[in-house]
Order: sequence, then structure tokens, then C-alpha cells
Amino acid sequence: MDYSSHASSYIDASYACNNEQQNRSSVIRFADVFAGLGGFHVALSRLGMECVFSSELDQGLRDLYHKNFGLIPEGDIRLVDEKKIPKHELLCAGFPCQPFSIAGKKKGDACPSSGKLINDVLRIAAHHLPKYIMLENVPNILTIQNGEFWNYIKKSFSKLGYVIDYKVYSPHQFGIPQKRKRVFVVASRVGLDHFVWPTTDGRATKKLSELIIHDDEIVRRIEPAKLKILNNWQQLVNEVNKMSCNSIVASEFGATYPINDFKKTSLSRIRKMKGSFGRSLADCKTWADVMMHMPHYIQDRSGKIPDWLLPSIVYSRRLYTLHPNFLDEWKQDLIGANNSWQKLEWRGLRSSNDIWKHTIQFRASGIRIIKPEFAPSLVAMTPTQTPIIGAKKRYMGIREAAALQSLDSLQYFPEKNGRAFRALGNAVNAFIVGEIAMNLIH
Repeated sequence: MDYSSHASSYIDASYACNNEQQNRSSVIRFADVFAGLGGFHVALSRLGMECVFSSELDQGLRDLYHKNFGLIPEGDIRLVDEKKIPKHELLCAGFPCQPFSIAGKKKGDACPSSGKLINDVLRIAAHHLPKYIMLENVPNILTIQNGEFWNYIKKSFSKLGYVIDYKVYSPHQFGIPQKRKRVFVVASRVGLDHFVWPTTDGRATKKLSELIIHDDEIVRRIEPAKLKILNNWQQLVNEVNKMSCNSIVASEFGATYPINDFKKTSLSRIRKMKGSFGRSLADCKTWADVMMHMPHYIQDRSGKIPDWLLPSIVYSRRLYTLHPNFLDEWKQDLIGANNSWQKLEWRGLRSSNDIWKHTIQFRASGIRIIKPEFAPSLVAMTPTQTPIIGAKKRYMGIREAAALQSLDSLQYFPEKNGRAFRALGNAVNAFIVGEIAMNLIH
């Protein structure tokens, strides 16, 4: 089944009755700030609303917005005079999330580049006082700086006469096979007594395989080096047979250096041990020599192992004691490989050890094997983390990823894969926006 057609038909059916109501009254006008690919625009135009203003800093995305919607967005919102923005009843903003995300800098409101861009939303709202406001961001905005940034947002809108509320949703709760938590914020100058957050109870989630496009779409094939490394890991998985929730850290195979009190161990004793991949430390004359033979996570932290990694190190060393002969030969192909390729994170099925029957993602933390029913959260900052469809032995295509954001109805996307996935990773999910807007706009 083509998931894109399913998503579109479901949205159209959901919006049909609301469109009738909109047609009987004046058309709701909305402003789309930090527009990106236009997730708010897709959802709200389906509801019969009219976009009267948009802004987007990226020139390439502005060009695409024009091609997809026929409206040329303004550039840097900081340079836009709010008095020149047309009157509107709904203000939407998916303001940049990088400073607040786990994958980003996590500097929050203190980040000078975009952490204060919420002030531009407030500036526009203060002048136009639209009836409703909708915001979207990562959940971290609720807790960054001990909640100070979120309190700033609430107090600022309250001073303008708005009642504000929020809810954290993920697309999989709405039947879309992607786990990607985002906080959705609504504010109203007429109160929120009429508003109910969309229920997610009883919604069947489609499988990721149902959105896979089976035609001749141009897709990225897995690079030979990654294909080889995955096949190597498959050999190990076959040998181990039963996978654990702990990650497998290949550099620990044969290692005997102390994982506790590493820095308190004498150099003479350390020289009797083995470092990364079981390399002898006997010839090390200084601590600097020792560190050069340690795994990267020891070198990067001056001898301290991250607490979160300790269980995986213990598990990996136990695996080595069970399969020493096999792993001594197997690990040779991992020595010298990218650090992140030396760790396997199994988040996949317990009933299948076949890597190629899963979704795969090369992450900075390691190679992650994910249950085939879901896609991981699209990551805007790192297009190298584009999910791999194991059954197809290829990367997820642009339009397949767009379906995860309910943006598959768009005609135009960035042509280059990296730019497309960055844009989709930053995009707001149009289906969730539509569901919320139907309950909010009266």
C-alpha cells in the first residue's frame, strides 16, 4: 500500500466537515513564520485557511515554498517590520529548535543565534494580537535552563492576553510510523475552554514497509564500506544468536584494562594488561603511550569511562569470554574502522537476528538496529544518519521520509539528499498540526 495516498486520504476525510464550516464563515488568515518546507501551510490550507505571510531564512527553502505554494516568503524575520505584515487570525511558528534539542547545542535561550528568535514571534503577536497562536518545537524547551525559558514564553504570552497550553506528541501516536517527540503549543485570546487536545487512543500505526515506494525512484544505495561493515556485524550476530539490550563494543574484545579506577592503577600494572581490541600494553613507557592504545571513549575523557557505557563494556567483555576464537578473527576487520562503526546498538526484534530485516541507522553513538515497523526520528543536523531500509539495502528516499512528516503531497523538495533530509528533519508534522488546528480554530 502506498502510505502517501493513505495519509492524504485520511487527512482529506478528517478535514472535510471542517472545510464546510470554514466555507460558511470568513476565511481564517494565517502567518507562517520560520516556514521551512511549509508543514503549517500544508495542514492549514487543507482546512481552507489562507496564508497571507511567510518567512524563511534559507534561500533554497524560500524558492521551494514559492514553487509549492505560490507565495514568496520574506527572509530574515528579524529584519521584517511587523507593521507591514498583513492582518491575520492565526500566527504559526516552528521556531528553530537546534539550541534546545538533544542533538543540538542545548544552550537554549542563552544561544544568541536562534534561542531568542521566540522574541520575534512575540513582537508580531504584540502588534497584531491574532486570535490564535500555534508553536512547535522539541520537548527540551520545557526543561532547558531549569524551565526558565518555558516560563519566559508562558509569561510573555500571558502579558499579551493569551491563555496557553501545550502537549507532547509523536507521529506514531497518530498512525504514522515515526517516533519523534515534539511539543505543540497553542495560545488563544478567547480562552481554551472550547479546545480539546486530539486523542490518540485506538489509532492503528501503519508499518514502515507500507510507505516504501516500489517504483524506480532515485535512491541512495549503501556505500560499499558500510555494506561490508554491516555484513561483518551480521556474522557476529549469527554467532552470538541471542541479542541483548546492551550495545556490543568491538574494541573491548580482548581488552583487560581496568574499567574502574583506571587512573589510580600504576603504570607497571597497566603494562601487564591489554588495551583496545586486546592490544598489548607491555611496550608502553609512559601514560601517553598507554592512552594511544585505549579505546576512543577512554582517550576522549582522559581515562574515565562514561557511566552509560559501562554495562555495554561489561557485556562485550563477557561475550568475548564465550566466543574468543571467533571474535579474535572477526575483530580484525573492525580495527581502524570509524569509531561509531565499532559499536552495535540492538533495538531490533528479539525474534529475528537478521540485520537486513530491520531499519538501520548509522549514528554518532554507533550502528543502531531498529524494529522494522518504525523509522527513527529524522535528524536535521546530520544527513549521514538517514535511515537505511534493510530489506532494500538502500537509504530511505526523500518522498518516503516526507510521508513520515505528512508532507508527501508537496511537489518540490530540495534536490540534494542532504539538504532534503535536513529540511525534513526540521519540518513540523502537517498531520498533527491539522488535527490540533481543527479543535482550536472556532
